[in-house]
Amino acid sequence: MPHPPVSGHAEPVPGHSGRAADALVRAIAARTAARDPAGAARLRLDLARLLRDTGRWDDATESAERARRDLDRAGLTDDATAARWLLIELYEHRRDHQAEIGALFGALLAAPRLPASVPSRAVLLEQSVRYPGHRDPAVPLLEAADLHRDAGDTAAETRVTLEALSRATGTPPQAAELVSRVDTLLGEDVSPSLRAELCRLEGLLGRREQALARARRDPVGHGDLRTREGFLLLELGRYAEAEAVARPWAGREDDEWFWEAGLIVVRSLRARDREADAVAFLAGHGLELTDLDDVLLD
Repeated sequence: MPHPPVSGHAEPVPGHSGRAADALVRAIAARTAARDPAGAARLRLDLARLLRDTGRWDDATESAERARRDLDRAGLTDDATAARWLLIELYEHRRDHQAEIGALFGALLAAPRLPASVPSRAVLLEQSVRYPGHRDPAVPLLEAADLHRDAGDTAAETRVTLEALSRATGTPPQAAELVSRVDTLLGEDVSPSLRAELCRLEGLLGRREQALARARRDPVGHGDLRTREGFLLLELGRYAEAEAVARPWAGREDDEWFWEAGLIVVRSLRARDREADAVAFLAGHGLELTDLDDVLLD
């Protein structure tokens, strides 16, 4: 007996999976005829999972969407929540459903409880930041980190905290919390680039002396960290020290940190009324003052 289509365009599925799908379709029809919409909706969710497992993504999606609607209508909250998680998986196979996935994550995170077939709240929070719906990704990530900490999973807490830090562009409202968390979790066992980011956040918090001390606890040459140190020295009005720190990184225009280091050198010279020296420094690299207009230090 050929597999009856779920939608008008489905192709038959051979073998055991096809027979299982046949049986589910007949069972759904029987439950519908018996006026048991809840039972039919649950079976439709089972069918959607089976269709997913056999790679019939479009039919699986159609079945899961209808199951979710019918389960909501029947008041079967846990099953409807499971249907939403299945829809996230199915929508991820299509590029045009990013907004829908974001909304589904929002619904899952608002659910009163999560059934066993749905990942934990911490996992949902982590995954949700990849999709629309979060104005500030650090908020769900730090909540996820809290949940991992409560579960005693320090490795997961550290991983998620570092992801939150990596997304902390500009001046994040959680700057102080991020610095404190990373210090608690890692102490001094941090990479130079991570140390530079912590220095940046401390500087934004107005804790420039503390940020400078943090930078200097790793004296090994690293452009990101040394230019951060130079920028902090500029902000502290210690211009000669800022120039001395930046000069080694401002030797060649094709060096990775030349532009940031060069800007520190120029600013430090001009702050001491050494305009001619600043112009000469730039001229040595074939540059003018206006060439630094688009170089940013924060």
